[in-house]
Amino acid sequence: MIDKFHYGTHYSNAAGVMHYMIRTEPFTTLHIQLQSGRFDCSDRQFHSVPAAWQARMENPVDVKELIPEFFYFTDFLENQNGFDLGCLQMSNDKVSDVVLPKWATSPEDFIHKHRKALESEHVSPHRHEWIDLIFGYKQRGPAAVEALNVFYYCTYEGAVDLDAIADETQRKALEGIISNFGQTPCQLLKEPHPVRLSAENAARRVARLDTYSPDVFENLHQLKSFFVEGISDGVPLVQAVVPKNQAHSFITQGSPDVLVTVSANGLLGTHGWLPYDKNISNYFSFTKDPTVTNAKAQRVLSGPFAPGAELSARTLTVSPDGKLLFSGGHWDNSLRVTALSKGKVVGHIARHIDVVTCLALDLCGIYLISGSRDTTCMVWRVLQQGGFSSNLAPKPVQVLYGHDAEVTCVAINTELDMAVSGSQDGTIIVHTIRRGQFMTSIRPPCESSLPATVANLAVGPEGQIVVQTTVAGRGVGQAGRGLSPWDAPCGQDRASQ
Repeated sequence: MIDKFHYGTHYSNAAGVMHYMIRTEPFTTLHIQLQSGRFDCSDRQFHSVPAAWQARMENPVDVKELIPEFFYFTDFLENQNGFDLGCLQMSNDKVSDVVLPKWATSPEDFIHKHRKALESEHVSPHRHEWIDLIFGYKQRGPAAVEALNVFYYCTYEGAVDLDAIADETQRKALEGIISNFGQTPCQLLKEPHPVRLSAENAARRVARLDTYSPDVFENLHQLKSFFVEGISDGVPLVQAVVPKNQAHSFITQGSPDVLVTVSANGLLGTHGWLPYDKNISNYFSFTKDPTVTNAKAQRVLSGPFAPGAELSARTLTVSPDGKLLFSGGHWDNSLRVTALSKGKVVGHIARHIDVVTCLALDLCGIYLISGSRDTTCMVWRVLQQGGFSSNLAPKPVQVLYGHDAEVTCVAINTELDMAVSGSQDGTIIVHTIRRGQFMTSIRPPCESSLPATVANLAVGPEGQIVVQTTVAGRGVGQAGRGLSPWDAPCGQDRASQ
């Protein structure tokens, strides 16, 4: 006897994802396989946002939930690959890009407004109701019945013991149902989820706390300047960084952090740096590393460096725990690892076939990415010993191809599985870290007809890419510069927003 249920379909399943993502690989291929080697009837495809909304409102059986891509990914709304999706039966209109609502001027505008609506003061106070239905107390039991939220029994965790089914045919049939029909997530909460605070109430709560970091730009009038002793007289600094994850024991709690500096002549410094602390009266202090002025004790980054690849912030990066300095630009095309405590080279790896031009570490210091004049990028794993960074693995995790010119800057985000690289010819390429797969290629807009070089780039926590470009061939003081925000998943310019 099958338990009673309200819906014979499910809000989240593989077919539903393929329905929305039909224009984007690998979902296009998966959709064709599901439809026995051809595209589904054009009228049943996801061809229009207004039509999809109308279908969900009029058909109580269709309970498809919006997939996350509706809030960040514009590619699935555009037929960039030019697939022949057929024509609609009633109007004979050709199905290509998804028809957007009248209030959206472009796919980017649609995603921007959609995400804004999700975080709006109208939606936020009701977010807990969705949580109660999907993950909370209304997922099962009498509360689910009352909320009209009961689905086919096979979708629930623990409803079927596949190991107890002796009949192989029956077991495979149930596995197919569970896999294709959809699965209800684990029930996480047995009580109603609290209502999210409004923006006003959240601001009041934050105002009562003295632990949050103030916005520098809102408090410019309160900024104080501090002058510190010169580090290397007459020699400019090319790198100055305070590593973010420095270890402090209970005994050394409150002691200064380490400020790592590298001078243009390769001189290394590890100085004491104590920023603002409301519990300390002398809340700013700088203690100069005594070795920088002691000729016998000085630590110098070993060279020589290749012509045109002198020391710069792009060829240097420090591990988040402040233990290691990674450097490129060396004449022998090597990537070197220097222990900052003693200034000694602990790693010397030559895998690129030309000079290493740029380096970057991920936020946690797990992976390092290198770019080179040989037009490739390599992703390396940072080895750990006793909880601290100790060296680089001798072989790269991935070798990334795609550029036609020298790689000039790189960035990496492990959480988003993104490795981003920019080159001398103005091309930006996004790869995955784990598999090394090419994802997309981007060219920032340039007003000049001259070639633009990607000088710097950064990846945001949600996958946005900020790019700085320079235009070569102009006189001193006239070099063109541009700054463009981009959304990594789709490669679309966000400057207009």
